Parts: sequence; C-alpha cells; structure tokens
Amino acid sequence: MQPFSFSAASLLSSSDGNDFTINDFYNKVADNRLVSTLDSDIVIIDIADSDRDGIADILETVALCGPRAVGLDVVFSDRREGDERIIEAVGHCPNIVMAVSVKNDSLTDRFAIDEQSYFTDSLGITSVGAINFPTQHTNRTIREFRPDYKSIDGTEIPSFALALSEMNSPDHHNSDIFRERGNEHEIIRYYSRIFKTFTPDNLIEHAEELSDKIVLIGALGDPADIHATPVTNSMPGILIHAHSTATILSGSYFYQLHKYANWAIAFTSCFLVVFLSLSLHLGIKGLLLRILQVALLYTAIRVGYYFFIEHDVVINFSYTLLMLTFGLFACDIWIGMTTIFKWIAGLFSKSDKSTANNIYIR
Repeated sequence: MQPFSFSAASLLSSSDGNDFTINDFYNKVADNRLVSTLDSDIVIIDIADSDRDGIADILETVALCGPRAVGLDVVFSDRREGDERIIEAVGHCPNIVMAVSVKNDSLTDRFAIDEQSYFTDSLGITSVGAINFPTQHTNRTIREFRPDYKSIDGTEIPSFALALSEMNSPDHHNSDIFRERGNEHEIIRYYSRIFKTFTPDNLIEHAEELSDKIVLIGALGDPADIHATPVTNSMPGILIHAHSTATILSGSYFYQLHKYANWAIAFTSCFLVVFLSLSLHLGIKGLLLRILQVALLYTAIRVGYYFFIEHDVVINFSYTLLMLTFGLFACDIWIGMTTIFKWIAGLFSKSDKSTANNIYIR
C-alpha cells in the first residue's frame, strides 16, 4: 500500500480528527488568487485599545455619517463610573444592532441570552444579534454560521449577521431569501473578499465613506476573539461577522451535494479501481493502479474545486478519497493473498513431483 494514498484520504476525510476538510483547501486556493473584491456595503472600524469614552467618540462620529446599519460587537456587561456618555452615544446611534451571547439549554435544546450590555433593555433596544459561532469544540475552524437561535419562549434570536442584514434592508428581501432556505447552518463565503477598515485615528478623515454603509465596530486585535477559518488560522471575530453578513447580502450561497450522492461517487470510483485491479493480468499491474489512483485523486480535487468556485456547489470528495484508499488496500490484500496461495500450491506441487519420481526410480 502506498503511503501517499493513505495519508491523503485520512487527512482529507477526517474533519473531526484533524479539523480540516477538502473545502478548506478550495477556500485557501481561491483566496490566494490575485483577484479580490472590495466589499461595497460593509465597513469595519477597529476600536483598537479604546476605552468606553473612546468607543463613545466612535459612535458619535458614525451617527453623524448616516449609516444604513451599525453593528456594535462589544458587550458592556458591568456598570462603571462615567458610563453616561457611552449609554447616550448608543441611544443616539441610528439603526444600531447590539451584540449578545447565547447559551444552550440542554433539556429543551433552546437558547437564552447569556450576556448582553447591561443598559440594552433600559434603552429599549430591540435589535440584538447573537455573536456565537456554531462550533462543537473550542479552537475549531469557523466555516458556518447559524441564521438564528430558537429561544425558550419560542421567539428567535437572530445571529449578528442576520440582524444587520435585516436592519440594512427595511423590506428584508435578502434576509427573507436567506430564511427561506431553511438551513440550520450556512457556509460562509470567505475567499477573495476584503473590507475597508478604519481606526479611531483616521476615522474623521474617512467619515464620508461611512455614509449609507453597514458599519461594524469591534476589536481586530483582541486575542480572545481570534479564530481559525478556512482561509487563515487567525481571523478576528468582527471579520467573521462581516463575511457572514456579506454572504447574506450577496445572496450567493453554497449548495451542498447530498451525502448519498457523495457516497455514490465514492462507490463508483472504488468499483472502477477494484474492477481494473481484478481484470488486469499484466506484470506492471501495481504501477498502473498507482497511476490510476493518483489520476483519480487529482481529477476529484480539480472537479471539486471547479464546482466550488464556478457553481457554488460543495461536493465532498473526501468520501471518494477514503473509498479509493480502502479499495486499493483491499486489492493489495487480495493480490498478496493470491500470491501466497500460489507459492504454497507451488511448494506442494514440487513435493508431489518429487515423490512420483522416487517411486518411478524404484
């Protein structure tokens, strides 16, 4: 068995064990292309090391620029002296969406708000968005986001991205299309997209660029809010929310091929390899099978990348890579066993001939 075939299949098919999928490879390759698109709807403001007064300055400036929506990815969980200014700035900022975190109730499989800014309710702010990322384990790659979270009282807590999208468009056109898809999770379109980013130091001189935009305000350098994504191992949470929001606004979603279709492709490829292995009777069968294996692996990756980039279709070829590995492994075992049996049969045949010759001589 060739080491290449085993390592390729085990690496590309075990997202739980290695937290890597073949689609991550497609994202990485696509993101490394020379072509990138500057998002025309979303602007990011990095709060850097601003305190609450500094964040109030940012909000006051943003409020004067006429943004379509403002997403504040900061939670003021505790009351502090001098908070009157930040409370006033939040209250006077138009179309603002406040960040909340949610927690799951294991008994009902519903969610409740776990943490939010302490003054959210007193200001009567109803536009909130959950900033949680739907990963089963910490330090896992963020590939998807949830549209919303069903609360214990039956209402829905929208994700931060969905809340911003609904605030951006009063007719909810894009968000309605998004909801109609009915998916529990949506794949985030990361690759080849960049956002204008400003800091408190250069915000005033670029104030006109905030007009009629979705403005996301948060920390780009907070170590506690850095996550792995398919395109980089260290992306700030505010950028992930920006990509999620842009995915909804663009209306360009990925469609995942059904798992049964993925398995059908895998079994067909495996059958082809096994059939050729049993049909060929050449001395170079092993070499031909290895060449075929590499060709099929390359073809699977190229076809998957083409459909991923050109048609927004996610084909999970990890099943194919895994089945090709097991198929060739089974062929190797079969060839090895038949060789051993032929060798043993040859030994018995020689022994029988030797006995017959001895009898003839006597």
